[in-house]
Amino acid sequence: MALDRRKLLLAAASLGMAAPVSGLAATVLPPTPAPQNGLSDMSRLLASLPRRRQFTTVPRLLDHPDLWDDVAFDALLAYRGQQKMIGTGTSLAGNWPSEAQNLLNSEIFSFVHPDALLVMALWGEAQLALYNEAAWSHFDLARLVAPGQTASPLHQTPAGTSRHHQDEQGAYGAAGRSIPALQARGVVFLACHNAIWAHAGRLIALGAGPAGLSQEQLAAELTNALDPRAIVTPSALGALAELQQAGFSRIF
Repeated sequence: MALDRRKLLLAAASLGMAAPVSGLAATVLPPTPAPQNGLSDMSRLLASLPRRRQFTTVPRLLDHPDLWDDVAFDALLAYRGQQKMIGTGTSLAGNWPSEAQNLLNSEIFSFVHPDALLVMALWGEAQLALYNEAAWSHFDLARLVAPGQTASPLHQTPAGTSRHHQDEQGAYGAAGRSIPALQARGVVFLACHNAIWAHAGRLIALGAGPAGLSQEQLAAELTNALDPRAIVTPSALGALAELQQAGFSRIF
């Protein structure tokens, strides 16, 4: 993603110019502050930036920035904090939630990096955890995993966990491995369009989900059902390459 294009997008946002979205009415982007050094400010910035969740169709290959969450991803690339880390997950039943929790605990409490930013890139079965509970029922997503597997534990918000609550050490509490608990600690989740497309294709092949939808239409509906805080990227692996060029280190 070219640096010049990012500058133009952010400049347009600061002027309140509209950013076109394929198949949608133009979206007016809020003014974008300068790149952030601190985790709290970065989290507030990302929360203020739009995500695209109103598609009617999406193509197999995303060849225009209007088709993913480009502005939020560009802001993520510009983070200036010292500790910028990447974690990955491919299995719904994998260890990535525990690994993310343990990594944050050591960085924040042991090595005293309260502004450590962890980006979690999910694809394959792991990305099923980023679809909301309504989508699991509506699209019969359980057919894409082993019998008995569910994303419900990963959707739970632990009692007392808040995005705005900080403990005496100035860092979010150490408890909780669910997606909301990790997000409350500043973790940013990336969603992979390639995985969305694959999920749509598998559902159609299995005869699951709404009848009569094309793969382009079903992929759009799945995209719309993603966690509203997640950042959709054209490809998780491609996003990892961009993040590493911006100084992020892949940890797991």
